[in-house]
Amino acid sequence: MGDRRSIAWGLVAAVAVPTALVGAFLLARSQLNDESVPQTQVLPGVGEGVTVLVVWAHPDDEITCAGTLAQMTAAGARVVLVYLTRGEAAQGTGYTPKQLAKVRTEEAKAAGRLLGAESVEVLDFPDGGLSRIDPAGPKAAIAELIGRYRPQVLISFDEKVGFYGHPDHVRTGTWVRELFEAPPSQGAWPRLLYQVTLPKALVRLALRLVEAFRNNYPKGQGEGLPVPQIAVNISRQALTKRALLDVHASQAKVIADVQPYYDRLPAWLYYRLFDREYFVQHRRR
Repeated sequence: MGDRRSIAWGLVAAVAVPTALVGAFLLARSQLNDESVPQTQVLPGVGEGVTVLVVWAHPDDEITCAGTLAQMTAAGARVVLVYLTRGEAAQGTGYTPKQLAKVRTEEAKAAGRLLGAESVEVLDFPDGGLSRIDPAGPKAAIAELIGRYRPQVLISFDEKVGFYGHPDHVRTGTWVRELFEAPPSQGAWPRLLYQVTLPKALVRLALRLVEAFRNNYPKGQGEGLPVPQIAVNISRQALTKRALLDVHASQAKVIADVQPYYDRLPAWLYYRLFDREYFVQHRRR
């Protein structure tokens, strides 16, 4: 009888322990995400044959929504990645600025190949200096790319925070939003603009763990990121997003900061916990 009871309690424990772990995992995921935001697999308005122009400040900025971009291309969308700078001002890389510009340009192209992008455009505006230059130049360059690729959808940063407060991100988001809101009198123009954002729970976590957020994120009430409207579930793209982090080898220190503990957990688990990328749709005024 004693042996039978021992076996029975052993079976109960074998079931209870993993069940408890699963419960704890699901609780953690629910507390990190905003369950009130509707989830989807692909952004509304994006599908087969749709062209999406994605405009960033630096090579590696696409990490903010890499899972979403991979799912777009898998769904048949035509994705074009645009970077306004070559990222030459990054510190602590072991490269000179001239060397780093070449390295990060190649990393951007490799990111495009991994994500299935049709084209990658790396421009040469000054890294770290977008807030100090005449906006006419970069806005004209973005407008030219819109005219060349004729996208139906734009994706970029928001115009207030730029995801975590980087001035280059803010300027990029501002210029994209201004162009979106001022379509020409003739010719095709994008009909949708999505901006990357985060829910409050993830911002709170980032402020505790991520130096870039602690140093740059605005602290005033009402000055944070826009409230998410759409959450794209990226769990299917876990391996792709994890591989993308390794593409940007020159930025290993920065990536370790903005993706805390990514290298300590298997990708399938990490991107089950952080399984959503958040967006707000900007509407023309």
